Amino acid sequence: MSKAEKLFVVEVIPIVRGLPKATLSYFTKEKLVLGSFVRITVRNTPALGLVVRTTDAKEAKSSLKASNFALKKLTPLQGDHSLSPAFIRAAEASARYYATSVGSILGSTIPRSLLESPELVACGQRKESKIKLTREPLLVQLSDEERYREYKSIVRGAFARSSSVLFLVPTLEDGLRAYDILSKGIEAYAFTTARKSAKALRSTLEAAHGEKHPILLITTPGFISFDRPDLDTIILEKENSRSYKTLARPYIDLRIFAELLAEESGKTLILGDSVLSLRSLLREKQGKYAELSPLKWKTHYDAKTHIVDMKAPVNADAKGEPEFTILSKEIIGMISRAIEEKRKVFLFAARRGLAPSTVCRDCGTVLPCDNCKAPLVLHERSNGDRFYLCHACGAQRDAHTRCGHCNSWNLVPLGIGVTRIRDEVRKLFPHSPLFILDKEHAGTAKEATAVAKEFAGDKGGILVGTELALLYLEKVPYIGIISLDSLFSIPDFGIHERVFYLVNRILEKAEREAIIQTRNIGKEVLAFASRGDILDFFRTEIQEREELAYPPFTLFIKVTTEGSSDELAKKAARLRTLFEEFSPDFIKERGVKSGKVGLSMVLRFHKNEWPKPEVEEKLALLPPDFLIKVDPDSLF
Repeated sequence: MSKAEKLFVVEVIPIVRGLPKATLSYFTKEKLVLGSFVRITVRNTPALGLVVRTTDAKEAKSSLKASNFALKKLTPLQGDHSLSPAFIRAAEASARYYATSVGSILGSTIPRSLLESPELVACGQRKESKIKLTREPLLVQLSDEERYREYKSIVRGAFARSSSVLFLVPTLEDGLRAYDILSKGIEAYAFTTARKSAKALRSTLEAAHGEKHPILLITTPGFISFDRPDLDTIILEKENSRSYKTLARPYIDLRIFAELLAEESGKTLILGDSVLSLRSLLREKQGKYAELSPLKWKTHYDAKTHIVDMKAPVNADAKGEPEFTILSKEIIGMISRAIEEKRKVFLFAARRGLAPSTVCRDCGTVLPCDNCKAPLVLHERSNGDRFYLCHACGAQRDAHTRCGHCNSWNLVPLGIGVTRIRDEVRKLFPHSPLFILDKEHAGTAKEATAVAKEFAGDKGGILVGTELALLYLEKVPYIGIISLDSLFSIPDFGIHERVFYLVNRILEKAEREAIIQTRNIGKEVLAFASRGDILDFFRTEIQEREELAYPPFTLFIKVTTEGSSDELAKKAARLRTLFEEFSPDFIKERGVKSGKVGLSMVLRFHKNEWPKPEVEEKLALLPPDFLIKVDPDSLF
């Protein structure tokens, strides 16, 4: 065989989610480098693949003869389109952590738009040092204003070193805000992928790759694969946001992937937030993370803040029971003062709709979504008809329904949603401008921006909104947290951390006065949050998590499946046989889908014991109707 006819065997990872086979083999006349993109066909569908190994066909001759399949010819893409070896190693490490295939990880970390145009993600082959430099992640825990001053300093320092910066944010709205702040003075070298059409996005990425000067790219974690030879710093903003977790298989946390990528590539990873996650704070205490600047363990709010006990009797009904009220006299007084002063008021509700949760009075079960088991929220249409809506997956259910656990009709809506607050405000303050900002009333970023802009005008007024509003609001003179009690009913071992973080973010926006009204007055987390006491909250919560063997000390693996009772009995037996040595726990779930029952198996491992190859091998044997979640937010 002449030199021109020399053949190579290449192993390719299909970038396809849910494909069980790790690699496919092809032959080609070109010696492709590690990380090269190629076009392949999977299940008769065109797909992108990634080269992970190239072998001379002569060296692979014996193994090829023993194989029971014929190799197909591979046609490489034109041009230098490749991922860095470090990115591939990070994908492999993530695949081990999440017990999935490398192709699934790549499918989650490279957006579809880039898979169709791999030249926009690839940076060519960068030279890797033979000595692997591992830098510990650096933490920034400061208020929004202080944190962004720190980020500006980091970017200036990087530019001075002729280095580029990748700035990751959890949402598009966060990206737009970050771009407005950080691009000032460096407009020619700052880029963002937020709110871009396909054509504009392509133009932005081409410009970011082609710019000779170091750049700042502000983007969501979907574009974490972006790279340049001079990119040496990754900033992960709002590190405590749950939006970094993907909502579809393989259910990975892109914060974990960012850490693995920084470790494999030698890049500096900076994690920032007003309140960092318990996981990051614990790792700092353990010496695994370092402070970029001294961590701020107490948030100093501008506003005077206090908590109102809504269980304290105010008025009594005919039976002598305390009358249920939506707005406390303290909140009403605060709104009245704001109207007199012609100042603005923001009233927060944890959920949109009428009632955030519905409970069976007979058995105490919270009414769940049939599809995903999240608590259903009661809504009302313009014609007065009521219905249940799941805010997690969008499923709807008729309001005339029964308890899935005991089949009772005795269902009671609980909590206060945006709609009930709106109605109460209209009744008490009919002449004051009233605005609503939630996904139901502002379904697009354009609509939400318009509401926030009108509220920010000179007329004053009252804004009722959910967490969505926090992405669009600047400082507000008066803030009332009307309802977040429904969050405590969520079966989530991290709910106290979520509540603390949320309250802290809300109170940071108050200028003059803030009131938290609650029927959970004894919850320590509310007292800590009202004082901005991060250190005491951390100490209390981390001690409780350690005593109960909860994350971040323990890693849970949840395997869920569904079917008829007979089918589940067989599936449960199979799971017990496979995982008996790891002492699994089984949770029988209710009403996953009509006519079917759900079953979950939970495995527990100490954080230092994972990944565990023997468990990964067994998980890989499970068919697709078993849903695997490594490190889930909840066990229910």
